[in-house]
Amino acid sequence: GVIELIRDKKKKTPMAPFNGSSPEMGALGKFFRQEGLYTIVRWNYFFTNPPLTIAEAELREAFAIIDRGLDITDKAVT
Repeated sequence: GVIELIRDKKKKTPMAPFNGSSPEMGALGKFFRQEGLYTIVRWNYFFTNPPLTIAEAELREAFAIIDRGLDITDKAVT
């Protein structure tokens, strides 16, 4: 799956431009890696592709990391 992050809900402004990045998306990717969640963060998206052998507890842990990480991008939303 993929999560798309937008900066402005009314204008549908992406959190980062196409083929670019933003400080918030860079910080989100860094946070994920520091927490041990290795995923792809590209443009204004991040991908959630767990292995088929993941246990329910590991999946819950991963989504808890994502939830905490989204605090970083929430600060940029208008």
